[in-house]
Amino acid sequence: MEMTVANASNSHGSSSSSSTPIPMERVCIVGSGNWGSAISIMIGTNCERLSYCHTQVPMWVFEEEIDVTAANGKTQKRKISEVINERHENVKYLPGIELPHNIVAMPNLESACQGATLLIFVLPHQFLPPLLKRLRNVVHP
Repeated sequence: MEMTVANASNSHGSSSSSSTPIPMERVCIVGSGNWGSAISIMIGTNCERLSYCHTQVPMWVFEEEIDVTAANGKTQKRKISEVINERHENVKYLPGIELPHNIVAMPNLESACQGATLLIFVLPHQFLPPLLKRLRNVVHP
């Protein structure tokens, strides 16, 4: 999907009637700890309201199993990505704070970043070198 910008000013200050297509931004959050979950609130809200951004925002989650209390009061082990997507809350790293419904937790890095035009890294820097090698062929050029 593309957006069109019309009436752009030229170097002389006059407007042009030609239209230039601008590709839609596809934003991906790489990391889902407390900082990644917190920033996802602003990013998800903005991507939902901005016409030049895809609404759905994938958030890469380092998959882990966590203890979660079910509705019946029993504790069970669950994948954190499933809990985030069902409850719209990161119960481990940002408990009690609702995440936007357009934030989608994804445990597969390459799938989360597929076709992204904007990557927002929210993880410790020492994890970047191996992740960047994996992303080279899946993000937008």
